[in-house]
Amino acid sequence: MLFVKTNKKEMKKILFIAVILNCVSLFVNAQESKFYVNKATVTSADCDCKTIKSIKVTIPLPSGLAAFDSYLLFINLSSLDVPTYISFDKKDIAAKLVGKKEYIAYLLKEDGTSDFTFDDVAFSKKDLCSTPRMWGMTEMVMEASGAGYKIIGSHWEDKWNEYYKKWESTKIDDWDEGVSYGSGSLTIKQAPLSDGFSDLSEIITVKAENTDSCSYSVSEEVDANGSLSIIDNSQEFKTDIYYGIWSGGENSYNIVKQSVLSSVGGKYQIGPVHNFYELYGMGNGEEKVLPGKSNVFKNVTINGTSYETISHCRTKTGFYATFYITRLGDYTILITSLTNEIFEFKAKGLSLMDGKVLIYQFELTDKNIERIDLINEKWLNATTYK
Repeated sequence: MLFVKTNKKEMKKILFIAVILNCVSLFVNAQESKFYVNKATVTSADCDCKTIKSIKVTIPLPSGLAAFDSYLLFINLSSLDVPTYISFDKKDIAAKLVGKKEYIAYLLKEDGTSDFTFDDVAFSKKDLCSTPRMWGMTEMVMEASGAGYKIIGSHWEDKWNEYYKKWESTKIDDWDEGVSYGSGSLTIKQAPLSDGFSDLSEIITVKAENTDSCSYSVSEEVDANGSLSIIDNSQEFKTDIYYGIWSGGENSYNIVKQSVLSSVGGKYQIGPVHNFYELYGMGNGEEKVLPGKSNVFKNVTINGTSYETISHCRTKTGFYATFYITRLGDYTILITSLTNEIFEFKAKGLSLMDGKVLIYQFELTDKNIERIDLINEKWLNATTYK
């Protein structure tokens, strides 16, 4: 039997799970964690994303720290299911915590870095002021605290080693439920969507007058420098507006343009990955030819930016897509608008043998396509570039 000790990274993961499961039910002492926003010397109970530059937190420490085998300082955010934390093992507790009444750390530094992590992922300002805003939150509450844990035993776990074709046993430490100390909270007000929103690189900024019926998200595409997605729910139908960003100058522009042509031509898409991967199967179904829009690019200028645009509509598979492509220096920007028909199937009679009939709640008529075009123009008129 092979004896394998639990390494430090495995222990951190076990403790990380323990914090999530147990921190809400632990005993909390009377002392509180305190937050200091920017260079303030007095504590803050709330702040605003528009003015945040740094956040310092002081977390009180209990007496008897040396008795713990692990101690975590963590911050729970109301916008996320997992906390961000700083972890101390037995050796670190003795060297860095014992003898102190509080621990001072920076959740956010002026250079954008943080003393806290999500296991192997660094905490950043987007966790405070981007993710909550994308989820439609007007404010986000975070709670800071500490928690001490003791090893109360151990057990063995068997795992099959496929390379050596044998079972290996690993000794795993068992931890108690822990004791929590010094809870304190800070409320962060999010910027309204009417202030505008951007991709991660802030190359694209969209600032619309009416944002009550929309939501947005940002991400990093596989082959793109980034992306920004908007969902418009202002009508009885839903329109998705996707912005993709590529570097690479003219070569990138030509590749992206060819990918669009391949998609609208019903061919298998090649080239850069983008949200129009949803249109892989657009060769199926009946094409609705739109005069001046289908099958060929045309030039348009919207809000001072020149685009090449092309549209494609399928009546059988039920979608209408419009593409806008522009080149800004080294960057190629592709904007894809996608609207699907809304319909449902209902049985003709009481028996399932009677068959089903298709009932449209929203259908891609010429009039409705004009309404979608107006939505596209609204968002492109609200779009500017760095």
